[in-house]
Amino acid sequence: MEGSLLYVSRSLATPADVLDIVEMSRSRNARLQVTGALVASRSRFAQILEGPRAGVDALMDSIRRDSRHSGVEVLLYDDIAQRRFADWTLAYSGASVFIDGLIATLTERVPSQPHPADVRRLVRGIEELARARL
Repeated sequence: MEGSLLYVSRSLATPADVLDIVEMSRSRNARLQVTGALVASRSRFAQILEGPRAGVDALMDSIRRDSRHSGVEVLLYDDIAQRRFADWTLAYSGASVFIDGLIATLTERVPSQPHPADVRRLVRGIEELARARL
């Protein structure tokens, strides 16, 4: 079964770090048969990872250990029948003030459960940015 995972984190990365993350992630994702999309602002990351659960889990373990991330929060991890980002090993959308605001809304509620409508809004926002910029 394949899964789709959405996480958010605080970014401790420089702009050069983010470009390194994107380049390295594209090759690693391809090797693990994982696809997805990343949005990185000055202070936050939001990413959707899709693929075999073993691959998604391996990537999340790596992300949690990465010193460029802090406060990693998995907001959604569902089984999927079809991928949203099947054609992209990593769609990189760059920075977005809109997405940054959506992440802030969600993280203000942590450690309580984020509102499902806010999570769906973030997923749609990432999808729209990825499609518009690629």
